[in-house]
Amino acid sequence: MKYFMISQDKALSHVIAPEKLDGSLYRDGVSKREFDAVANMVVTYFDNSQELEKPDVLYSTAFLVSDRFKKLLRAFDPRMKCKGIRCYPHQVEDPEALLYWWPWIPRVKCLSEQTVRYPTGLVEHPVAVESRLQGRPILMVDGTVETIVLVSLELAEAMLRRGMWGMNYIPVEMERR
Repeated sequence: MKYFMISQDKALSHVIAPEKLDGSLYRDGVSKREFDAVANMVVTYFDNSQELEKPDVLYSTAFLVSDRFKKLLRAFDPRMKCKGIRCYPHQVEDPEALLYWWPWIPRVKCLSEQTVRYPTGLVEHPVAVESRLQGRPILMVDGTVETIVLVSLELAEAMLRRGMWGMNYIPVEMERR
């Protein structure tokens, strides 16, 4: 099975930034219990402009996905839990409100000993153990300094077919055990 690491496209320069999203609550790596304790929907604001980019994935205080990405995730896993973040522009006359979601994605210890890391502990070249992925469509890699999200080939293809944008798809080397 093939997997891809998705990361925010470095070419984006004016990405939406939900303001005052509590980083002590909305962060990657929380337990299911901590996730369940967070409100189902919060309101935040953003500075809107014509240059503002609204990609399908945000790496703000936590990994956030657009409404259409959430719907796709639910098609792959109907039981996936998500918390809503409704983003309103500061300008009252601007009617555009955006909806992003914070999905609870399982963390999986799936990296092989062959994974190459920088001296800082960041992952330079991930190598995943295929048997540990258990065919999940999306997962977060456990045991890393940074947030690493992996998607299956099937999910990546579905994302591309739907024109989801704002991210890079980096193939992950697999170790078969």
